[in-house]
Order: sequence, then C-alpha cells, then structure tokens
Amino acid sequence: MALFRQSGLATFSLALSGGYDFECEEIVRCVPGKRLVCRGKLDGQSVHAKLFIGRQDKRHAARDLRGVRALADAGIPVPSVLFVGAMADGMGEALIFITVPDSVNAEQALHGLGEQSDRAALAKKLVVEVARHHQAGLIQTDLYLKNFLLQGEQIYTLDGDAIRKLPAFFSRHRALSNLALLLSKFDVGDEAAWLPGLLDDYAKARGWNAAPDMAAMNKCVAAHRRGMVGHYADEKVFRQCSDIEVEKDFDYFLAVARPYFSESLRFALSDPDKLLDAPAQRIKSGNTCTVSLAEVDGRKVVVKRYNIKSFWHGLNRALRPTRAAVSWANAHRLLMYGIATAAPIALLEKRCGIIRRQAYFLAEYIDAPDAAEFFADAKVSAAQKNRMAEHFAELFHKLYLLKIAHGDFKAGNMKIVAGKPLLLDLDSMREYRGDWQLDWRHVRDLRRFMRNWQHDAEVSNRLAAAFRATYKDTRLLDEAGMATTQSGAT
Repeated sequence: MALFRQSGLATFSLALSGGYDFECEEIVRCVPGKRLVCRGKLDGQSVHAKLFIGRQDKRHAARDLRGVRALADAGIPVPSVLFVGAMADGMGEALIFITVPDSVNAEQALHGLGEQSDRAALAKKLVVEVARHHQAGLIQTDLYLKNFLLQGEQIYTLDGDAIRKLPAFFSRHRALSNLALLLSKFDVGDEAAWLPGLLDDYAKARGWNAAPDMAAMNKCVAAHRRGMVGHYADEKVFRQCSDIEVEKDFDYFLAVARPYFSESLRFALSDPDKLLDAPAQRIKSGNTCTVSLAEVDGRKVVVKRYNIKSFWHGLNRALRPTRAAVSWANAHRLLMYGIATAAPIALLEKRCGIIRRQAYFLAEYIDAPDAAEFFADAKVSAAQKNRMAEHFAELFHKLYLLKIAHGDFKAGNMKIVAGKPLLLDLDSMREYRGDWQLDWRHVRDLRRFMRNWQHDAEVSNRLAAAFRATYKDTRLLDEAGMATTQSGAT
C-alpha cells in the first residue's frame, strides 16, 4: 500500500467501512508494514487513529481493542473508541479514538516541570495509576511515559495492544518488575531520591502492609534502565532504524544520524581524510588519533580519525570494536541517560571483511568555554561559579549512580553550554556492573577532575564543598582527597 510507504507524508484522506471518511492531519508514529498512528478528523470530530496493515492487521487491531476494553471494564480511564472497522478496499483495519482535549502525555509533562517536587508529584500519580492496573489484574508490557495522557488531574492509559493479564503465578514478582520498568523511565537522580516514598505509595494503593524491598527494587530498576539504554546504544544505533541510516559493504561500514544524513555528507565521507587535511583547522595530530574541525552542509563538525600505529597495533584492534564505534555508542548512551554531550553525527569504519582498520567519528562542534576557562573567567560571578560547581557535583553523582566512568576528565573534555557542563571525548568511557570496580574508577575520575585545579585553592575548595553537599556517602570523596582547605571558597 503506497500510503504507508511514503516517507514524509503528513496529510491524506482515507475511506472507511460504513461510509466514514478519515482525514489525517499529522502522522504521529509509523511502524513500516504494520501500523500508522495519526491525528486527524472523522466526520469533523477530532480523533486519533491507529491504522493496522499487513498480514496480521486484524489480529493486531483486535488485540489492541481487547486491551482497551479490559482497561475500561476495570474502571481505568481510556480515550473513548469512536470507530472500529475496516479501511476501504481491504487495505487494513482502523481503530479510532476521540481526542482527549487539553491533554499532554506524561513524558512531555515531566520535561516541562522544573521543580523536583513537581516531578515527584507526577511520578507519584503514575505509580498509583500503575498500581490500579495491577490491582485490576492487568499489566502494561510496553510501559513508556508516552502511554499515559494527562488532562488536569485525570490520567488516561493508552496503547491497549500492550495490555495483558497478570499471570496467576508469580504475579507479585511480575507486578514489581513492571513497576520497576516504569521507575526506570525517570532520571536516575530523581528516582534514587523518590524511591522510598514511591514504594510506600504503591504499597498503599495495593493495600499491602509493607513496601517492597528497597534493595531488590533498586537492582530491578537499574537492570531495566541499563537494558533499555544498552539495547539502543550497543545494538540499535549500529543498524538501520528510524534514527540511523546505515550503509555497509566488504570494505566499509557507515552509520549516520538521520537528522544529519545528506548526499554531501556521504560524498565527504567517501574520502574522509580530506576532512582532516586543512592544517589551520587541525585540533590534534597524534599517533593514536587525529582531530580536525571541518565544515559539511554549512555546519561545523569535529572529525576524529583513530589511527593504526603499527602492524601489531592493527592486529590487536582488528576484531575489536573500534574506538570510533565506542565513541558513537557512548554518545548515544549519554543522551539516552539525559547527560549532555556533542551530538553524534556519523561513524565510518574502513574494513576488510570482518577486519576493522582505520575508523572515523564525526560529532557536533561545540563552540563554548571549557571548565578551566569558565572558572578562570573574572567576569563570572562567585554565585555562578558556585552553581556550576553544584552542576559538576550532580553530573559526577549521576554518572556514579549509572555506574559509568568517563576515564579522562581533563578540563578540555568538559564544555560549559547553557550554564551546564557537557562531556566530550567518550572513547574511554565504560559502564560497569560491579560496585568494587566502579568505586575505583570513580575515585580515579574524581582525582583526574580535581588535578585541573591543583594549583587553584579557591576553585578546588568551591568544587569540594559542592561535591560534599551532593554525595550522601563521602567515602569516595575522602579516597579521592577532595577536602576543603581552611581558606574555603568565596
């Protein structure tokens, strides 16, 4: 069906059984060959439509409707169904809902809240709503914040296709795992602060005498979060998907973020060394890597080539992920975790079959002062420096909660953008499973970070004070030698 294969299509008309006509005004989501979700009008009324196609269109439409009805029968608010039936000429099945006016999905609502107390209040509402699902014997397997619609104090549940019955056996375990999946969608710093209260709220909504075990839930939330981000950063960004354009052959592998994909970029990457040739734009010339500033499509980009230093070095790297690939994955990982970094643009690997050779990583150019320049700037007030010190403490603590070590916290790898730190140079960054190894790496990151100001007592004191106010457990700070001197920070 051509309608569902056209990219960029925004509006169209569709005849439905019973003489109805649907006018699409905006495509909200497209799953090629399976489903199209769009906003529009049905006989003049504002609606959202799910249009199912493919060999299993009837099955998928029926499952979605079954889930919606199960929620409604349990007294859980869902948008009203206006139409269920076939599209004209046997093109597929349609499920159309009345639009909920003046509503916003929970993800949009959360991002629009600046105060932690407001975000915590929204998290509580969602936890109580999920508890209602579980109490009714239902579970939403595709638990994303976008699947909850907020209209004032009312919460509507979307996506009946993901609604299942809680199993008769291990229902408590499944319910708590589902709750942990919801909690993993929140920022790790917020979730860590809210978890005790949210578990109490969930237990009260279920009528339980005691809240779930904190340590077990912590592990479950972390596992869900790590699995979700890992699937995207370690797998999805290396294959063709809605976010990434991939080309590969015997002698190369190319992945480009779709917003940056163009024929001019493809042409530039057909001979990537030319992007590194202008000496005036050269940022670094080294044995390990070469870095230059280039312009593609009128946009400044940083091009980083990871060199093969010798035959033995090439042999050692031949079957391992290239450092460019590590940077590509880690950039997407940080963005998924809500940590600022330069936007990843492209990954190019020269190959000989499965043998990897030189590799190139392209990222957005960040024209901003680094951390050392910011703290040395006499025009920046003491209050601004104190706030920046707090941002750095929050960043390091968040990385620790996520079990991530950066590996190279020199000042030049931290830019100050829009009043907050942004991380660069991610080829040494690693995510750890074990706490003992993480602790050692985190202490090393702290020490390297503080060495940037080892001869500046004022900045060192300012940072140490901010870190000690942020970390509940200061053991790692003590090991890193982060202590204020008698002069203090001004």
